[in-house]
Amino acid sequence: MITLDAYVLRRTLVPLALVFVAFAGIFVLVDLFDHAHSFIDNDVPPRIALLYYAHYMPYIVVLTAPVAMLLATLLSINRLTRWNELTAMKGSGVSLYRILLPIFVLAALLSLASLAIGEFVVPPATQQRLEIKGTYIDRRPARNVRSDVIYMRVDGTTLVAKRFDARRMTLEEVTVQEFDAGRHPVSRIDARSARWEQGRWTLSDGQVRRFTADGETASSFQVMTLPYPDPTPEDLRTRKLKPEELGYRDLRAYIARMRASGVDPGDLDVQLALKIAFPFVVLVMTLLGAPIAAGARRGGFALAFAAALSISFLYYGVLQVATVMGRQGFLPPALAAWIANAIFAGIAVWILVKTTK
Repeated sequence: MITLDAYVLRRTLVPLALVFVAFAGIFVLVDLFDHAHSFIDNDVPPRIALLYYAHYMPYIVVLTAPVAMLLATLLSINRLTRWNELTAMKGSGVSLYRILLPIFVLAALLSLASLAIGEFVVPPATQQRLEIKGTYIDRRPARNVRSDVIYMRVDGTTLVAKRFDARRMTLEEVTVQEFDAGRHPVSRIDARSARWEQGRWTLSDGQVRRFTADGETASSFQVMTLPYPDPTPEDLRTRKLKPEELGYRDLRAYIARMRASGVDPGDLDVQLALKIAFPFVVLVMTLLGAPIAAGARRGGFALAFAAALSISFLYYGVLQVATVMGRQGFLPPALAAWIANAIFAGIAVWILVKTTK
């Protein structure tokens, strides 16, 4: 059986690698056509352009992994069927489930790999790519005014401001909240404004609330200087990070601190759930594609291919609708992220059971 597993895997890995290369090439070409004029107009060095696309690759791999695995599965099983190898395997007493097992294991491993890449590789790579894009391609000017500023220090202290003026180095409607090791609020400072003076933020016209086991105490102040040197005005000038620039743990901590500061995280809860749910689309797509390809007659690959792609497009349509419903509050975030996986995994299992063994 080990020889059979190795043979089936080899038949799947080769088209999988080719499909990944094809998808990467398509993505790069489309993006290059879109930004070619920017590269030329801004005299972007070739080294920077290569670095930009190198940092794009992890995101492309995670994004295209489901369809790549689906196509590789269709191609490999169709070849086994076309050359009567699948019939010979089943004729020797090996069930279809056992024949497809190495493909399903490969899909599960690719799902876990996508999860790991999305957590540890995509965020820093995406940050670097967007920084290169902003600096060399878009040539974004420095923003002097920002609204709804949120900054979190390493120790968990969160600063929220309604408005930041980089030219005047001032903040308006400031809230500073400190947390203990268990992320329980320790104190909250609310101030009408703040000004950057001598390496510190000086708050004006505010109130300090401290939370202890005995209860809450409050006191007012006219002027108060924060004891720590960050965030600096330069820190607050930088753009907000997008969800794809944060791993699951960082995004979860970010959402928790936003809520603790009284800020609505918006659709970030759905984005957080999708970071776990989306990599497993690889396994779901494989569960869908394998029995369809195995059940197709010789010469019926085009029909099986079209059917599998139609199902995959339908899958992404359901996922998109569920995501929107989750963002609007009609579905819980976890349900919005996982409902498409659950529905189509059920369909895949039903097709697999109905397929001739």
